[in-house]
Amino acid sequence: MALFPFFIDITGKKGFIIGGGKHALEKIEKLSPFAPQLMVFATDFIPEIILLAEERKRTKCQIILIHREFLDSDLKLQPYFVIVAGKVQEENRRIATLCQERNILVNVVDDQPACEFIFPSLIQRGNLTIGISTNGASPAVGVRLKKQVEVLLPDRTEEILDWLQSKRPYIMDKIPDKKQRFAFFHQLAEICMEENQVLTEEELVAYCSKIVKEI
Repeated sequence: MALFPFFIDITGKKGFIIGGGKHALEKIEKLSPFAPQLMVFATDFIPEIILLAEERKRTKCQIILIHREFLDSDLKLQPYFVIVAGKVQEENRRIATLCQERNILVNVVDDQPACEFIFPSLIQRGNLTIGISTNGASPAVGVRLKKQVEVLLPDRTEEILDWLQSKRPYIMDKIPDKKQRFAFFHQLAEICMEENQVLTEEELVAYCSKIVKEI
């Protein structure tokens, strides 16, 4: 059965990552742009995790390294989600069961039957987030589709989205008719994406004025 792609704000949300190896690093790298509070449990960490935790001190994402094994009692801290990336599958599944009993979302690396959520092939450009999942049927297909979608995105996608968002109050004020405004937003987005650039202030004012005259 296909999975429904919820998009959830995890800013400041507490998340546990159990493990200090390359799989844990991959999950930290995917999560950190979305600014959660991560607590990583392991007796040893690869150097890349230690470096990333240090670098993220200057960002909104907090990464706390706990230099010991995970304890069942740690779940009393009520994490929003848990990612299990340990080396022993039996222990990973035991932890997953504990989380499920406490209604805590859990992901177990390389063990989809034990997961309550999965990590899609992810594309992120500022406010744009695209997730691609084959529900484990073929991760290779997900990776291939990701590459194809990335080619389609304009280089300045992030800038375009920020600009369009910043102009919403002006457009809503200048074009009171809801139907006309809806169409204008679509036309404006199409122009920016096709030309891979934003309009000048003069162009935007002129374009709005034209639409208003036609109402």
